[in-house]
Amino acid sequence: MSGSALQGVRVLDLGQGIAGPFAARLLGDFGAEVIKVEPPGGDEARQLPPLMPDAPEAERSLLFRYINWNKRGITLDLESPEGRRTLQDLVRRSDIVIESFPPGTLAGMGFSSEQMIAWQPRLVVTSVTDFGQTGPYAHYAGSDLVLQAMSGIMQISGEADRAPLKHGLSQAYFCGGLNAAYASLAAFHAAERDGIGDHVDLSIQECLISELVISETYYSFMGAVQGRRYAVEDPFSGAPIPTRKGYIAIQAGGSMPPQVYADLFGNEAFRDPKFASNRQRALHLQEASALMRSCVKDRDAKDIFLDGSRRRLLMGMVQTAPDLLACEQLAARDFFAELSHPAGGTFRYPVELAKLSATPVSVRRPAPLLGEHTAEVLAELATPAAEVAPAPAGARARLPLEGLRVLDMATVVAVPYMAALLGDLGAEVIKIEAPHKLDPTRQGVLTTYLDNDTRVDAINRSGIWQVVNRGKQSLVLDMSQPEGKAIFRDLVAKSDIIVDNFPPRVMAAWGLDHDALKAINPGIIWLTNTGYGSTGPWRNFPSQGTTLEVTMGIASYSGYRGGKPSKVGHSYPDFLACWIGLAALFAALRHRRLAGEGQRIDLGMYQVGVAMIPEALLQYQLDGTEPQRIGNEHEEYVPSDAFPCRGDDRWVTLTVKTDSQWQALAALMARDGIAVDPGLGTAVARRERRAEVNDLVGRWTPLRDGLAVMRLLQEHGVASGPVFSNRDLLLNDHLAARGFYERVRLPEPMGLRPMMGRPWKLSRRLVKVGKPAPRYGEDGPQILRDLLGLDASQIERLLADRVVCLAPTVSKPIDAMGIAELLRLKAIHDVDKDYREKLGIADAATNAVV
Repeated sequence: MSGSALQGVRVLDLGQGIAGPFAARLLGDFGAEVIKVEPPGGDEARQLPPLMPDAPEAERSLLFRYINWNKRGITLDLESPEGRRTLQDLVRRSDIVIESFPPGTLAGMGFSSEQMIAWQPRLVVTSVTDFGQTGPYAHYAGSDLVLQAMSGIMQISGEADRAPLKHGLSQAYFCGGLNAAYASLAAFHAAERDGIGDHVDLSIQECLISELVISETYYSFMGAVQGRRYAVEDPFSGAPIPTRKGYIAIQAGGSMPPQVYADLFGNEAFRDPKFASNRQRALHLQEASALMRSCVKDRDAKDIFLDGSRRRLLMGMVQTAPDLLACEQLAARDFFAELSHPAGGTFRYPVELAKLSATPVSVRRPAPLLGEHTAEVLAELATPAAEVAPAPAGARARLPLEGLRVLDMATVVAVPYMAALLGDLGAEVIKIEAPHKLDPTRQGVLTTYLDNDTRVDAINRSGIWQVVNRGKQSLVLDMSQPEGKAIFRDLVAKSDIIVDNFPPRVMAAWGLDHDALKAINPGIIWLTNTGYGSTGPWRNFPSQGTTLEVTMGIASYSGYRGGKPSKVGHSYPDFLACWIGLAALFAALRHRRLAGEGQRIDLGMYQVGVAMIPEALLQYQLDGTEPQRIGNEHEEYVPSDAFPCRGDDRWVTLTVKTDSQWQALAALMARDGIAVDPGLGTAVARRERRAEVNDLVGRWTPLRDGLAVMRLLQEHGVASGPVFSNRDLLLNDHLAARGFYERVRLPEPMGLRPMMGRPWKLSRRLVKVGKPAPRYGEDGPQILRDLLGLDASQIERLLADRVVCLAPTVSKPIDAMGIAELLRLKAIHDVDKDYREKLGIADAATNAVV
């Protein structure tokens, strides 16, 4: 049996804008039947650019078409009794409802999540909002800019002597959509199994904070407040470097083999030891940067990218919409599909974010015209809905993945974090580590260690290791030995999911391709995540999040106005891959429940990133132009930017969307003695006089604290919020009220530490971090004994032969920068020696962990 993973699943899309509708569309791509409900005037997303000039007013938006295919559309007036009766009928016939109303709005209409679940006991209701359903910020207004500021991403992005910088386009809301898709499927997986529905409360702010797995531990493990680096960066840090044509990005993974770059560029200077490590290059940044620029200035970025990637070096190149539309790798992966629409126009759209071998995603229908299927859907409601029986007496709302086992063979962030979240959701996760190569989150460039001390047991005291590997067991297995592969096969026979991020050739070389895994366990679901996917001419190119970010296109649309392309945040593609990978895994689990078969998920991080910039791809096809780099500004809304406020390197953001919001802001500025020209009262005038408007606001905000600006403007309905640092987030009252940071007791001397949870909550199932990340190899003997049934003598022999290990077989110097180097480079700009007291995890008198 094959086809659609979510066949028979009914989704009701009550969302507007991007995040909620994008989540519903992804479920439709997996095969769900989706009905989109719009008010009589239509979803606000119908006005989002790029706009077809000659299409009917409600059908002009190409972006609306992208986020709403695979849906039928109806219009309902929810202010009328008839509209509400119809909505109740639709809810009773649905399995998942996705809504994005302000908190309390639906409840005020008689459609609280509790009421909807009472009508349909197995229903999952997913509420997608800027700041969540509860907490001090619950009713605050957000914007893409404000959410990126209040997530901490901007604090670490941009240049130290300039304003913080956000990602271009609409990344916050697309990230919210990815998270809402997998969270809805997680809750649905449990509801369909147990007969007990649930409410998913998702915060887009927390989705973005979830990208800060490194920044969080800079403070929670070292007390370091992160900042933005100087404009001159290590040329091997992945920052875009101009070439004769385009920009190249190069990432050195820890210690760099300098002779390889000497060969690549034909320049013997790279053999100098002062360029061979992160610490040494940090002392010679100007020289290293000048050397690199001289080597690339007479070559094209793509030529360097292809040459270096074939040499197995970490390379990226800044690509634009036309580059992506012409990309040979995306073409080989059949990533784009040419789709027509009844309102006119045929365009190429990013379609396949992940390849599922048994249940591939598909586009079955275009986005609906406004109200296109109203009569059809209302006619279907004339047939009485099937009654959904409540759960049997005594049924328990179990965690979604309770009873499932996951084998995690991956390293770094994307897939390990995915597996950690599977563990939070109830799965038993076995981390299979290599004896001869440590995971970079145990020992790597960006690793944070307890109080920056690498002298004792450093590989087990890494902050980022704890976050992305919490809740797992560790088995160190030498897969180069026949007995190691035999043990792994025995584990496959007893497991449900395998996740890895090996290059495509690795598992096949071990005799463990998909056919071999299916022969061992026909129900196994195998997700393999690589930079570019397991097929196509770039399939063997190495990658990391930094180099992928520029290659996938978003860097081309991120950067200061008039400046060069810029990367933003840390390892952005890792999180995109993590979130869509989770959605694909839950879709595959649904198919296995129906059909009894597993499948392979081929996840290429590159194409997920390209799917997040549809505006640029569509605008280029429409009129041959592309979005410009405009820093933190917005093309339509003025003012919308980051402005300095009271304090050292403190900034506040705001987005004025309407003329009435501008009038409120203008009155507040006038009250403080800043005269505002009444001629700026219209959006058109403010766009034409953008610099003047920004100057007015830039004179007002320095008078106030950023939190005070936020509260004042939010009271008047204006989206506003400070640029938060990692310290601000860990001490934030809203996040504390929502319990976003969980307190997890780690092995001594780490003790109690705050750790990010998930950006959503379930109302009927307590999802939490189950236990700390494992020490290296600590669970190996127990797994061999209890799961595989080996006796003591067999286990002793495997340990003696180093098939299974309790310690690494190799060691290398730790190349992480110390506090002094990080302060000098402005990667951090403050260190709190009393950070334990601030976090409430130590007794101030004794400094003892409590």
